[in-house]
Formats: sequence, structure tokens, C-alpha cells
Amino acid sequence: MTAGVMPNLARLSEEGTSGTIATIDPPLSPIVWTTMVTGMSALDHGILDFVQFDPVTGQKAPITTSERRAPAIWNMANAGGLSAAVFGMWATYPAEPIDGLVVSDRLFTFLYKEQAPPEHIVSPPEREAWARATLQQAERAVDYTAVHAYLPWLGRSEHDALSDSNDPYAHPVSALRRMLVETTVYRDLSLDWIRQERPDLAVVYLQATDTVGHVFAPYVPPRQPSISEADFARYSEVPARFFRSIDETIGAYRAAAEATAAVLMIASDHGFHWTEGRPSTLSSVATASAAKWHAPDGMYLMWGPGIVGRSGHDGRGGVQQVCATLLALNGLPPGRDVEGDPLPGAPAVQGARADYFTRYQRAPRPAGDRPAADAEALANLRALGYIGAAESGSAPAGSLGSTRTPGSYNNEGLILRARNRMPQAIEAFEKALSLDPNLASAAWNLSDILYARGQDLDRSDTLLLRSFAGGLPDGRKLVIGRAMAYQRTGQLPRSLALMDRAVETKPAEPDLWLFRGRYRVEGGDCPGATNDVDRAIALAPANASAYSARGVARLCAGDRAGARAAFERSLRIDPDQPNVRHYLATLR
Repeated sequence: MTAGVMPNLARLSEEGTSGTIATIDPPLSPIVWTTMVTGMSALDHGILDFVQFDPVTGQKAPITTSERRAPAIWNMANAGGLSAAVFGMWATYPAEPIDGLVVSDRLFTFLYKEQAPPEHIVSPPEREAWARATLQQAERAVDYTAVHAYLPWLGRSEHDALSDSNDPYAHPVSALRRMLVETTVYRDLSLDWIRQERPDLAVVYLQATDTVGHVFAPYVPPRQPSISEADFARYSEVPARFFRSIDETIGAYRAAAEATAAVLMIASDHGFHWTEGRPSTLSSVATASAAKWHAPDGMYLMWGPGIVGRSGHDGRGGVQQVCATLLALNGLPPGRDVEGDPLPGAPAVQGARADYFTRYQRAPRPAGDRPAADAEALANLRALGYIGAAESGSAPAGSLGSTRTPGSYNNEGLILRARNRMPQAIEAFEKALSLDPNLASAAWNLSDILYARGQDLDRSDTLLLRSFAGGLPDGRKLVIGRAMAYQRTGQLPRSLALMDRAVETKPAEPDLWLFRGRYRVEGGDCPGATNDVDRAIALAPANASAYSARGVARLCAGDRAGARAAFERSLRIDPDQPNVRHYLATLR
């Protein structure tokens, strides 16, 4: 808005009311968005992972509507006598029957490419041909010319070679095209339905406003050292061009709201680190580290009849209040099980709390034989990292019949931990590890709780090292941090024991050798410290800290000349080290 990229959003903000909403932990899309549309914790609504086990075959498949145990806002609207329409929302496949329309997220799935959408993507079924035809139109519309408008340097041959990849997020060009198709199809379907059918409530989800950050935030100014000058020039302007297009879509929804005297509400499930705070070493598209790019505050905005304009973007709330807000905007009574008040700026709540569960019928499990579609979906989820490479695609022995995955129990544990329900959180993490002993995130989460409680530190360290071996993001820093904590509390033997096991786990990590060398100096093992620091230098010969550590180790061994040479080498690499200069002056 400040840069003038989004004038429609600026107008809505000036004339309406807006603010920020805090996300929840873990900030995983199916969990957060289902929380937003139900107003309930994931512990209650039941959507706790991207995937589930098929209770009959035991095979993993994308999460389905049948896992949702609570009514969503469209079910509540129906219970209040209102019609509803839903487009592209997470965990809405297969499309459930409602008074209105559901176009599920599997019409054009956000995560991977399918050869064709599966059956049961639209309810009522007679509208499915219309949805599929609109998707085909969107695929044709997002051609070379459309993509070239975002990437003026792109040649047709390169576009043709990249744009139809089976792994669309493997390259920025194919990812961009997929974002444009997704935005186009759900925009066209929803505007067509709103203009023609005028539902009382329409819910439209646009995933690409998040995906554009994961794919292109690493390229925006200021240029990060890991981004080449060439790639910076190619991709740095894409986000501004994309959000300018999104702003035009917002303008179309504003016009549709005006035509029906409706309120327009916009909300996001979290924010994004576009400039300050961007990770410099963690991938923005790898699932294990993508959430590190999320900022904890999303946004909301309301504009239209009955909304009093407020100067400043100063409203504050949480994502769980979105459902209560939508109930209030539709003149419906608050829900008995819907947590939180409406967001600031919404109309006052009306009437006694209603029990929306009484008319809610949980969607049945997907019918029919879907092994081919689900196998394709599973392979793509694994390629994107939503299922680990070593993770089984089928339920462990003895658990057939349950839909719960190890990841769902891990996420349940995180929610319980945030509520300070530590015994229950430990139980959830233990359950996750019983199903998948190598689930790195669950191993770390359980390790962290045990350590914080001073409970079974030996097992806590074992779990920490297991998560480190399993590829946990920042695992090296967490191991070193644990060792430092032991050292600072006078537990140097435990610190050294942890580092001994860490260097055995990943001997190619120079920082592990470096820190163990420092602790060996403190323990008086000068020869061992010297060997460790020399090993760190062999792995990272341009590391100034390693040479300063070599100087300390040489001093420990009584080798003043060797210490002097090491300190001088460290200062040649990084002259801005006052402590090293002090050591060197003392030696001289």
C-alpha cells in the first residue's frame, strides 16, 4: 500500500477497519485455516496434518473433509437459514453437500500437480462440469504471454520447457505459472457464482498470496548473499507485479460486494518475512524450514454496510476470532463452541449462543476406489517434503483403522504444550514417536520438554541427537545451544559427552569440532582441543573463529608461537576482533 502497488486495498483500509491477527502454533495451513473457519482449536476440530491414513488400506493420502469433527462457518450459515459458497479452502475434499456450493481444494491443489482432479471435487455434483471447464479456461489463459508479463526476460522456449513440470515448485517459472492458474480459477469461479447466485456467505481462499512469498521472497531487495546478481535481476520484481494483480482481484470483489450490499472481509493466517528477518540459510520452499519464513501476525480487514471506518491499522486479535466475526457479520448468534469474540470493528454479537453442532452432520469418508489418485498425491507430497523421504507411506503395523499420522500427534503435542498441558503434550509426542521413531520434529519437541522439566536428561539428549541426525532445521544450533547450557550451569562433563556424540553423528560439521575443542580447553585437555580445532579448520579453512580457537588451544598447550600465528591468521580473515587483538598484544 505504501508503495502504491495496492490502491484497492488502501481504499478499503481507509474506508473500513483493519488490524492484525496472531497465528497459532504450529502455523500449518490446514490446521490454521480450519481453526479460522470453525473458531475451534485443532484439538476439537480434528484437522492436525496435511495427510491422513486411509482407515481401510492404511495408505497415506491428503487430508479429507471427513477428518473435520466440527461445523465450519458455511455449516453454521446453513443452520441459520443462509446460503453459502466455498471455493478452494483447505481440507474440503471431497466436497460436502451444503445449501449452496463447495468447490474443494482438490480442483486445483496447491501443493502438487495432478493429471486431473479426482471425483467429488464439487457439491452439488451437477456443478462439477462447470468447475472443470473453468479450470481448463484458466489453464489456457495463463499462457506464455501471461507469464512473460511477470518475467519480461523469459523466452518462449524456456517457458515451454519449464511451465508444465510435474514438480511445479522446483523452478520459479513453473511455480509462478501454477500460482497464476490457481488464482485465476478460484477468482473466476467465485465471482461468477457471487454475481449470478448471490449467496449470503461466500468464502474464497487464495493460496498464491502465501506461495509467492515462499518462492520469491528470497529474491526481493536487499539482495541476499546467497542470491546471484542474475537471479536477483530476474525475480526481484515478481512480488510487486503479483500483488498488483491481486489488488485488481480485490477491486473485483469490492465491486461484487457493492452490487449486493454485502460486507467484504479479507484475512490471512499469518504474515511473511519479506525483508528484515528473512532467514539467510534456510529454504523458503522446503517444508521442514518453510515456516521459518512466516511472521506471526497476519491481517484482517472489513469494509461495507455497518462497518465504521477507523483510522489506522490498529485492530488486534487472533485467527481463531475469524469465525465469530463472520457470524456477527451475517447477523447470526455466536456459537456455543466458537471461541473468541468478533474482531474489533465487527458488529456487536446478537442473541444467546447457538448450538451449531445439533444440525451438523460430519462428512462421510471418501467413497470409491482412489488408489491411483492418492498414490500420485502421496508421491507429490513426498517430493515436496510434506512426507519425509524416509517416512512410510502406510500405517504402522497394529494401527490399521486409524486415520491419525505421526505428524498429527506431533502437532497435537505442540498445541498442548502451548496451553501448558505438559503431561498430555509428552503423551502426544510419545505417540508420534511410537508410530515413527525417526520423526525428527517429534524427537526434538519431546527432548525440549524433558530438558525444560529437568526430566530424564540422558533420554532428552538422545532424542536431541536423533532429531539432529534426522535433518531437523537448526539442529546443529540446538545441539550446540544445549551443550552451552550445560557448560554454563557447571555440567561440563555432560556438555562434552553431548558434543562427543554430536561429532560422531555428523563429523562433517566444523562448528561441532570447534565447540568441542573449546570445552576441552576448559576441561584441561589441551591436546584433544588442538586436534578438534585443527579438524574444524580442515573443514572450514576460511573461518576466523576457528583460527582464534586454535590460538587458545595452542596457549593451553604452552605453544605461544603457534598461538601467535593462529591469532594473526584469524585477524587477517576478520580484522574486527578486539578480543583477539588483546590476546595477540599480550603475547607480544
